Amino acid sequence: MRLLLVHHAYPPEGTGGSETYTEALARRLAREHDVTVLHRSADPARPDHDLRTAARDGVRVVSLNNLHREVAGFESYRDPLAAAAAARVMEETRPELVHVGHLTGLSTGVVFQAHRRGLPVVITLHDFWTLCPLGQLLDVRLRVCPGPTPRRCLGCVGAQVATRSGPARKVGRGVPFAAAVGRVLSRLGRAGEGRVAERLLEMREVLAAADLLVSPSAFLRDRMAGLGVGGIEVLANGHEPLAEIPRVPDPRGRVRFGFVGSAIPSKGVHVLAEAFRLLNDPRTTLQVHGPFLPYHGDTGYESRVRDILGSDADEVLRGPFAYGELGRILAGLDVLVVPSIWEENAPLTVQEAFLSHLPVLASDHGGLAEMVREGVDGLRFRPGDAADLARAMRRLLDEPGLRARLGRDPRPVPTMDEHVHALTGLYAEARRRFRVRAGRVGVVVLDHGRPEAAAAAARSALDPSLAPQILVVENGPGPEAALPSGVGLHRLPENLGYAGGMNAGLRALRERGCDRVLLLNNDATLEPGSLRALAEAMGEPRVAAAGPVVLRESDGRVESRGAALELARGGFRLLGHGEPPPPGEGRLPVEALSGVALMVRVSAFDEIGALDEDYFHSFEDVDWCVRARRAGFGLRLVLGARVRHAGSRTLGVESPDRLYYAARNHLRAVERLRPAGGLGREWRRLLVVARNLGYALRQAEVPRGAALRAVLHGVRDFRRGRFGPRTGKTGA
Repeated sequence: MRLLLVHHAYPPEGTGGSETYTEALARRLAREHDVTVLHRSADPARPDHDLRTAARDGVRVVSLNNLHREVAGFESYRDPLAAAAAARVMEETRPELVHVGHLTGLSTGVVFQAHRRGLPVVITLHDFWTLCPLGQLLDVRLRVCPGPTPRRCLGCVGAQVATRSGPARKVGRGVPFAAAVGRVLSRLGRAGEGRVAERLLEMREVLAAADLLVSPSAFLRDRMAGLGVGGIEVLANGHEPLAEIPRVPDPRGRVRFGFVGSAIPSKGVHVLAEAFRLLNDPRTTLQVHGPFLPYHGDTGYESRVRDILGSDADEVLRGPFAYGELGRILAGLDVLVVPSIWEENAPLTVQEAFLSHLPVLASDHGGLAEMVREGVDGLRFRPGDAADLARAMRRLLDEPGLRARLGRDPRPVPTMDEHVHALTGLYAEARRRFRVRAGRVGVVVLDHGRPEAAAAAARSALDPSLAPQILVVENGPGPEAALPSGVGLHRLPENLGYAGGMNAGLRALRERGCDRVLLLNNDATLEPGSLRALAEAMGEPRVAAAGPVVLRESDGRVESRGAALELARGGFRLLGHGEPPPPGEGRLPVEALSGVALMVRVSAFDEIGALDEDYFHSFEDVDWCVRARRAGFGLRLVLGARVRHAGSRTLGVESPDRLYYAARNHLRAVERLRPAGGLGREWRRLLVVARNLGYALRQAEVPRGAALRAVLHGVRDFRRGRFGPRTGKTGA
């Protein structure tokens, strides 16, 4: 199998636990599979988004450079340029599955680019980055966070979201108390909350897009479930054997306590330093092995730890080390201390202590409490409590035999062979889920006299990973065009309008077993991956329909991202009209969707009823959407799905008929969907007529006189109860 592993860093550049695990996993997988690793680099000498490839230990390693110089700021998590670079790697390596470990410094778009190419995705959750902007559900005061909300997150990232101005952010970095001021400013307005809410929506969409989520610990699975992310599989990390180096006692008989890993505030090195000072026992010594790294802009942590340690600092702080030296380092310790303040998931350093038969002192929460059995593998202490840690350390000094007993029978650590065997089983399950999650998809392309356009629309819906059943419905007699292979043709004896043609096509596809059907105009073309995104959106229970962002073919700007209705006043407004395409990949609830491209659930269609054929042209989509919502169904706009719409190819932009149908059916929809009587009804009718007359005067495609007459004829026929196709065009 061809596999692409994606991670935020990779040795030798990245030396943390998840990076070490990813390297070991890639090496082991490469024995039986074709493995590529895509990771982020941060080389100032290289341009952002530059790709470089190397071969290492049978693994193709691709480095994507990114220092956020081109896509900076809070929204860099969805860097489109990084996603495009990752897409190029997918095109070149053609993986059969993408396994994501971490996307910091890359882009959430990696997951969506994979799905657009028909690739199943597995995500291993190493921390809380998908829900927490800081990654560890630990706030800036080093308190465990109960969970993200847009308001709560401002306490940590308010300074980042207070302004979108790059220059303002740069100036702010040099101003005292800028972060605190930024957090206050972000709370005064709603823009900051909105940006955090966008991130939460995007990340939940990332997690929903994964075909399988993996956690190395039951703790993280349960914590994520409590935050609304369920269905996570638990698979403990595997580990290669460590070099067996005999443990030589300290020459002075002291007990050697040690910390191994990145020395950052969330890891609690300062708590260990304080406990060591409180212990103040000549029978002990302390070693801290690992680099002090910047932590969310904080570069003063080492200085603070040195102040706690005082004159012992130089002896205690041993600095960075090469991973090959780990066995020697562990052989020089008697006890490993893991004083993490954040709720760790499943740190490799604990597994490494078990492999070395070292007792572990660990914070009593998160994955640490799951891994370290009290009184068996080690002792646990209250997180962040230096006095309680000092108490546990003293027990190992004062209780004869305790230290030897704790290290004697540690938890078994899965070998990398065992881990990969289980993981490849999960890969197979992910591929199975990917095949079925989009359901049985059908596509109706409705045409009337524009067969070449219909063929282009049908081609845009071809997706080998979905194998949709595509049916072109010809609405009445007309010319024929060559359709793509596998696309069917269903010709109606007469023009039944949009609703009649789409109803006929949907009924035909329902008979063929489709459970969700895209209704697609002949003047619309789907962007790659959009059909799958729409189909998967139907996986949400009680969602009747999903629609894409509709873009104008002429300039690429938004025609519609759903609609807002104000039926009491006859109001109807296209959301986002004329704006640039929105970023992100989330799904948003809306009041109505455009019939240009509308994915409907067949069972909901049966329950709600068919499109109303009396409209003939326009407003039948709004009518159906309102009925769906009143029946208790939801509607979703899928930001990651796009369709380009030429507009009015059937009627023609210069035809007065489109203004006739708009006026007549606007009045009909308002009356059907929000009945009123007396003066209220007449006042609302006047408002609707005024809106349509105003548009007739503003538009430039139809001569003004003909446009006004078409609107007035639509109003006349509405009052006379004449619906269906327009007849009697005298004077229009």
